[in-house]
Amino acid sequence: MTKKLYNLMDWAEIEAVTYSEEDHPKAVLGAHPVRGGQTLVTAYVPDAKDVSVMIKGLKTPVKMELADDDGYFAALCKNKEPFEYDLKIEYENGETKTVKDPYAFPDTITNREILKLNSGINYRAYEILGSHAMTVEGVKGVRFAVWAPNAMRVSVVGDFNDWDGRLLQMDRLYDTGVFELFVPGIEEGAKYKYEIKLYSGLTFMKADPYATLSEDKEDGASIVHDSHKLVVHDDKWLEERGRVQADNRPVIIYDARGYDLSKKSVKEIQDTVTSKGYTHILIRSCEDDLYIPSKDPSDLVSFVESMHRKGIAVIYSWRMASFESARLGLYDGTAVFEDADDMRAYVPGEDRKYFNLGRNEVRNYLIANAIFLLDTFHFDGLMINEVSRMLYLDHGKQESGWTPNMYGGNENLDAIDFLKQLNNVLHKYSQDILTISDDDTAFHDITGKVDEDGLGFDYKINHGWLRDILGYMRFDPLSRSGHYNELCFPMIYQYNERFIQPLSDIMDIWNEMPGDRDEKFGNIKALLAFFMVYPGKKLISFDIKESKDPDIQGVYELLHDASDLYVKNEALHSKDMTSEGFEWINNISARENILVFIRKGSKKDDGLVVVVNLENVPRKQYKIGVPKAGKYTEVFNSDDEKYDGFGFINKTPVMSSKDECDKRNDSIKIKVAPLSVTVFRYNPAKES
Repeated sequence: MTKKLYNLMDWAEIEAVTYSEEDHPKAVLGAHPVRGGQTLVTAYVPDAKDVSVMIKGLKTPVKMELADDDGYFAALCKNKEPFEYDLKIEYENGETKTVKDPYAFPDTITNREILKLNSGINYRAYEILGSHAMTVEGVKGVRFAVWAPNAMRVSVVGDFNDWDGRLLQMDRLYDTGVFELFVPGIEEGAKYKYEIKLYSGLTFMKADPYATLSEDKEDGASIVHDSHKLVVHDDKWLEERGRVQADNRPVIIYDARGYDLSKKSVKEIQDTVTSKGYTHILIRSCEDDLYIPSKDPSDLVSFVESMHRKGIAVIYSWRMASFESARLGLYDGTAVFEDADDMRAYVPGEDRKYFNLGRNEVRNYLIANAIFLLDTFHFDGLMINEVSRMLYLDHGKQESGWTPNMYGGNENLDAIDFLKQLNNVLHKYSQDILTISDDDTAFHDITGKVDEDGLGFDYKINHGWLRDILGYMRFDPLSRSGHYNELCFPMIYQYNERFIQPLSDIMDIWNEMPGDRDEKFGNIKALLAFFMVYPGKKLISFDIKESKDPDIQGVYELLHDASDLYVKNEALHSKDMTSEGFEWINNISARENILVFIRKGSKKDDGLVVVVNLENVPRKQYKIGVPKAGKYTEVFNSDDEKYDGFGFINKTPVMSSKDECDKRNDSIKIKVAPLSVTVFRYNPAKES
């Protein structure tokens, strides 16, 4: 090596590169101008025999000298930087290849973008971090970027460099926690990971948190994938979505989280949803990686597109409260995505950790993921799971296994603030998407407005309703009278939040019901009908597999008709979120286990009278008070023979009479079937 070249060497930096401990490799590798208008070109190529600089426009290559035996090469070129060049590499085994020098390309992420990330407001961070196929200075390749703030060094490794962490050491940008490197020549489909080296010397590999595709195996590699190619053709649906998901519209969500959308069950799901009267479908991710909602994203795009063509909205079940420890835990050797306090980080009984929602970059990771899912797949809403775990520091933990907040309480103040930010951002992104909280707590104002100190969700799953109703119905009908208050109790809190009422699978309900086979099915049908006429939007978790059992078929027929009744009658859905849509007629008949109430629409005299009998006793001339004088026509009866009932129905309209009942001037006498729900439409008499 010439003396001049030797004097240009930064030996401390060279040692950092050769020991794979450099976090600013672009400062020493690549082309750099030096005194005299010349350019110093350096490259680190372990196992290379010879390396030459192939300068564009020059026929003769510039042979590089071996500056360090570990594979550090250098050459002094007369050309003034910048100039375009390739590296011609000859290996000890005789193999020769010509490559673009990744350290010859400029950074492609701006300081402003990283500052926004560090501040938690870069809501499209997925366009910066992760792997992205792009063209830089006319050269195609992939830009890799990862957030690993406490790593000594990060390298991108993959099939393209034999998973050798020495070769593609990434550049720490602006002394932040973001590492970046554009690697020319890599194409979509390449497998990769990040090799992270700690200051202790420990080295390990991690998958990309922002990857949008990965190998379908445990601890699989990330895959370079261009999610911009995923296009959902549903412009007409998006124009109508705001109207479809308005407060005064019906919502019946089919819970399809138990089905793998990448398999043949897709058609079965689609047929069921469209034929049974559902308005929405709820699906889940098949992966724990937040940015990978499907093993085949194009299949998911096709699924969403097909549902939208059929007028069905798609809600995505978003599990973002925690993550698998092996994937993101101690990502750069320290608590990055999780809290450093183990008592706040661990999930009781599971190999999972809670996200640290007090850290800006983590909040950014999650909010950007929500935007990515909505933007890429055109989901019509997100159901946030495990909200209870997020809101309470002591959720599921032993008395001494949690750390109180700064005020000594058990509320997770960071999570509360994050959920407000999340809902605020998402509703600014799109006013016609839905956010749904799936929690089973009494936390106040889950669906309250953010500017009024609420969390900002559109809806909350009302697990309390199902628990209270099933608690009542577990008792034998003959002994339900003593628990009548439990049947009425849910209405006390019905309008505290904007609720979606859930209903379990038929077989789950079957196991909860008392009595013999006929009585069990009578209870199921009565519960299903009661569910449909009760205030609140609907979430149904029914198994879609067909059965030859006539009773099961009767239940499905009832489900279809009850859904149709709910969807087509404004009185059953237009005022779900306000007490103006509901009025008790009779909630004191504990001895008979009968409820009578009115569901009201927005138009005058647009209403339905509902009679619920949860005792296994028929009543031939049961008198009920009615809102107005007029004609009352039965429009639904869960005891109809087509539902495999006994057919104890009111075949002809019933005229009211001036006979006081239930503190009302007018009343009617009707047939009330055992274990049934009957719905009457009333046509008030014209005033004389």
